[in-house]
Amino acid sequence: MSGSFALTANLPQQLPLESRSVTIVIPALNEEGNLERLLHLIEKAFLRLGFTLPVVLIDDGSTDESPKILIQLQQKYDFLTVITHPQRLGVTGVWKTAIANTTSDWIFWGQADLESNPELDIPILLEACTKEVHAVAGWRQNRGDGKKLASNVANTTCRLLFGLKIHDMNWIKLVPRELVAGLPMDVITHRYLLAVLAGLGYHITEVPTPWFPRYSGYSKFGKRRLLSSSLDFLRAFRWFISKRFSKKNSDFTSSEKKSSIDTSNFPSQS
Repeated sequence: MSGSFALTANLPQQLPLESRSVTIVIPALNEEGNLERLLHLIEKAFLRLGFTLPVVLIDDGSTDESPKILIQLQQKYDFLTVITHPQRLGVTGVWKTAIANTTSDWIFWGQADLESNPELDIPILLEACTKEVHAVAGWRQNRGDGKKLASNVANTTCRLLFGLKIHDMNWIKLVPRELVAGLPMDVITHRYLLAVLAGLGYHITEVPTPWFPRYSGYSKFGKRRLLSSSLDFLRAFRWFISKRFSKKNSDFTSSEKKSSIDTSNFPSQS
């Protein structure tokens, strides 16, 4: 792994397709019209792969019929675990719940709105994870949700400031669990997770994935998201800079100590 500022973390020793130590995590908020089709497509993904993975669906305080539907789906699908937040905690809160309730080497972060098709996307991302890669992102093709301009601005900014080399950082992704667990999610937030990892020296790659119109319901992110995203960026970037600065200071101090030890071995000039 290249990069001077990489975190100390236990990276998986095996690729996800080798170890099959992967948990599918799905955040959901008022997605009653999507849940049955979502689980059906995930099951079809497992048929494609030839094996089943655990699925953790985190209901982030839904007020529609989602809780009732999820009870029925748990009875139907043995691989499904449902965790319910009593009230909405947001995507970062869902990430923290996911980390606390999984033990697999890898986490596949999916979507409940079916703009991502898990039957296609789960195998695609798993296959794209090679030995040189530390995380994989899906890159939405033919995206038509009206948010492409704002997304392009955010991704371009992160490519310039963090050294990110992908086009779509805030979408479906496959990441090592321990790597994410070592980050202050409240500070960097879910939005800038891959950007921060890239800045810390980890190799983030991407693979094209098809985009589909939302199957049912409506987006939970409106124009207010632009302001909150900007504030999140400032917090994440400030943390990243402080991490780099502390690393440089640590390297400088270590170098000074080593130099002092080395010169003490020379005979005195008296």
